[in-house]
Amino acid sequence: MRLDTVAIVPAGGAARRLGRRAGAGKAALAAGGLTFLDRVCTTLAAEVGRVIVVAGPTTVVPAVRVPVDVIRDSRQGAGPLAAVRDGLAHAAASAPPPRLAVLCSCDVPLLVPAVVGVLLERADGPDVRWVLPSVDGHPQPLVSVIAVDLLPEIENHLAHGNASLRDLAAAIERRWPGAVCRVNADDLRGVDPALDSFCDVDTPADLEAVARRASQPPHRA
Repeated sequence: MRLDTVAIVPAGGAARRLGRRAGAGKAALAAGGLTFLDRVCTTLAAEVGRVIVVAGPTTVVPAVRVPVDVIRDSRQGAGPLAAVRDGLAHAAASAPPPRLAVLCSCDVPLLVPAVVGVLLERADGPDVRWVLPSVDGHPQPLVSVIAVDLLPEIENHLAHGNASLRDLAAAIERRWPGAVCRVNADDLRGVDPALDSFCDVDTPADLEAVARRASQPPHRA
């Protein structure tokens, strides 16, 4: 466990594409008998010193088995980057503030602890401010590790009307070349052969696939 690190879990998504199956939102969906939020927070709590859940103003947050801070979005429906900003601001207000934050959406219930460990190891590289995995050519900012002191950069990004996490990464790379450590999928298959950690749930088919996978024994590297 790294006590200089927090985890931030945005959990305010409406999950409209899931239709009636969304119920109270993605955080309350279940896989393997546990809610998505419980699975994600329990995995993260074993790796970091503190878990912060950022929920919508009216979101019912399901109970989890580990201690978490629950805070509310300062702007309803503003998207995951705004939730990340709120989580980082909450973390930065503590004394001493943490150095790193694991960003993880609540809809990746098959998150593998060793993937978090690999990303945290990469964050110790010289000048690295954000460790950003990529799967099938697509950056995965909501399973990544970012420096807490990038909060002003995120606030500036949002103030200019840009809520894209991927655009934020590009802006940071332009300002600080080498600050974004991009990790490709092959670097993670050694600890997560099926890349289960990046199986997010947006559709009913995704939900069924994750539920099946959660009932199976984990892959062994």
